[in-house]
This record gives sequence, C-alpha cells and structure tokens, in this order.
Amino acid sequence: MKDRIEKIKRLAEPFMKSTFYSPANEDDIFAFEKSNDIIIPSSYKEFLMLTNGAILFGGDAFLYGVSGDIKYHVNYDFTGGQVPKQLLILGYYRDRHICYDHLNDIFAFYTDEDYESIEEECMIFNDFVEVLDYAIDIAEN
Repeated sequence: MKDRIEKIKRLAEPFMKSTFYSPANEDDIFAFEKSNDIIIPSSYKEFLMLTNGAILFGGDAFLYGVSGDIKYHVNYDFTGGQVPKQLLILGYYRDRHICYDHLNDIFAFYTDEDYESIEEECMIFNDFVEVLDYAIDIAEN
C-alpha cells in the first residue's frame, strides 16, 4: 500500500497534484466504526493508517477518512441516499462512488445500478490495492 501512495506522490504534474492527510490510528478507526455501526475492510484500514483520506490527481478522486479535518468521512453519499445500504462508501473516482460490498467481499465503482446486478454492471476489484493500481494506471496513461 505504501508503495502505491509513493507512486501517486511522484505524479508531479501540477494538474495531477495529490493531497494526503495525516494518518489515522487504530483507535480513530475503531471509534468511527463503532459510532457509525460499520466495519471498514482491512485493506482500507491499512490505507487509513498511512493517510486518513486523500484528494488524488487534482481532484479526480477523493478517498474518505475517519477523523480530523478532512472534507468527507467514510460512507459520505453525495447522491443523498441513492447508494444501496449494503455498500460502504470509501470515496469517489470521477463520477462513481468507490464502495465496499461486505456481502460479496468486493470493491466496486458504483454509479446507480441495482444492487442485484452490481457484479455485472460495475467495475469490480478484490482488494483496495487493486483500486489504487487502476487509478494509477489511468493517471499514468
């Protein structure tokens, strides 16, 4: 995970600038999970302990944090409740929510598909590192 963050930082074109927040600690994450009655997937917790949210690639992507002075917190829904409750919102990339689906143990770029067809309609990833790899690949090319 740390190497992906360093790779993003090296994309130094002014329009590609990324901002990373101070890391969260385990207590911050646990308190956020408890107060919001959610479970954050382990690969995203690893990300949070390196950076408690981020603004990537000049604002193409926002990754949400759990505490402190950040713009958005995990599970922030900019559509006002259109994202199915089965999905945990971790951020957004361009016009799609970055979500974690606890029932299927997958990460998805979600727009407005029916929950039942999420695996057929959405871009799916098995781990949060794959989400970062995809975003890095798009940014580099």
